This record gives sequence, structure tokens and C-alpha cells, in this order.
Amino acid sequence: MIKVLGILGSPHPFGGSGSLLRCALYAAEELGCRVELVEVYGKRIEPCAGCVQDEEPTCRYPCIFEDEGRKILEQLREAEVYIFATPVYWYAPSGPLKILIDRMTALENMVAFGEPSYVEGKSVGVITVGADAGATLAGAYLLTVLNAMGAMVPPWAHAYSHRGQEALFDDRAVMDAINVGRLAAGLALRVRGEEGPLAYLEDRNLLRRIRERVWREKRTWEEENERGERARPSRS
Repeated sequence: MIKVLGILGSPHPFGGSGSLLRCALYAAEELGCRVELVEVYGKRIEPCAGCVQDEEPTCRYPCIFEDEGRKILEQLREAEVYIFATPVYWYAPSGPLKILIDRMTALENMVAFGEPSYVEGKSVGVITVGADAGATLAGAYLLTVLNAMGAMVPPWAHAYSHRGQEALFDDRAVMDAINVGRLAAGLALRVRGEEGPLAYLEDRNLLRRIRERVWREKRTWEEENERGERARPSRS
């Protein structure tokens, strides 16, 4: 079974990028893939120490740091599909996601030790949510870096929205995100020698079904957090 790993670079689990990421993952799930979502905010991910620049290469998997970043690197190595989603912070991905990208050098730099890059052959897609040209620039950055690490970029690999928290109600962005999930998974299936989609699908019923699923999950999450806030003792 194809494993699809969603990496969320937002502090808001059901904000714009989080909601669209779930749309992509659930579309891949409908193709029979196993999906998992990882949130980088709130995890201890040490910044890259630049070992790759040493005269004697020491940058290699699983990285020198024994932190939660190492666990995510393990998940990235095991997965066949990556879908990265992030809000746009000054034309770029969020800070915690950029730190993870830098740490992924430990996967890519295995080429210095006579092995293939551990990112080589992975199928990738990206989702960005932000204003103006930032959404395009952040997405282009992610796709460029992942491809430079050895990943494959399928057709229609980037979905974006300018509507922030309301991205789940941006029909075009939702349909694009669904296709990011479908086509990234489809490419991985093709590599395995199985049938998988590689053409954009415009399906309003699929859009409605997946959006309703994400919306229900969002409402449940909000209600649980609201109950948690009420249950906290007052400091007054």
C-alpha cells in the first residue's frame, strides 16, 4: 500500500493550509493509499548545524540530533509520497517547516556516502496559502528544493489559495488540492507498475464530499478545544 505523508507547517491545524492538506490526503486515501498527517509546530526540531559543509562529510541520515525532527525524517524515509502544506510567511514557507527542510539534507546527502538520496523517487505535491505572489513563490521554492533532493514532481503538483482561514470554501483551491493528492499518489502508483491517475479531475461531487468531511472534522476539533478551554481553572 502506498504511504502518503502530509507535513503541515502551520500553527493552526484546521486553518487554510491545514484544511487543504486534509483535502489532498483524503483524495489519496480514496485511491487506496494509507495517509498520515504530521504537524511541525509544537515539535522539537533543532535547526540544521550545517554538517554538510564540513571538509569530511558528516551529514547523513538519521542526523546528529536526537529530537522529534529525527522521527519525522524516519517517516519521510518510509513514505512514498510527500505533501507539504504551509501558510506564506514573507513569500516563503513557515519557519518550522523551513527548519525541517534543512534537516532533510540528512536524507539527501546520503549520496556523499555512496547511496542514493533517500528522497529520490518520492512523489511530491505542495499546498500554500497566503497573499499575492507569496503563494506562488513559496510553492515554487518547495517544489524546487524537493526536486533537487531527488523527488519526482507530478502534473498539477501545486495548489494555493489567497483566502486564508476561508481556503476550505475556495472551490478552485479545494479542487486543486484534491488533485495534488490524487496525482502525487497516482505517480507513485505508476512507479510501482500499478494503475494511477495522472490527469486533472474536475469532479464537483468529489469536492463536496471531501470538503464536508474536512468541515465536520474541523467543527469537532473546535468544539473539543472550546470544551477544553472552559474546563481550565481560572487564574483570577
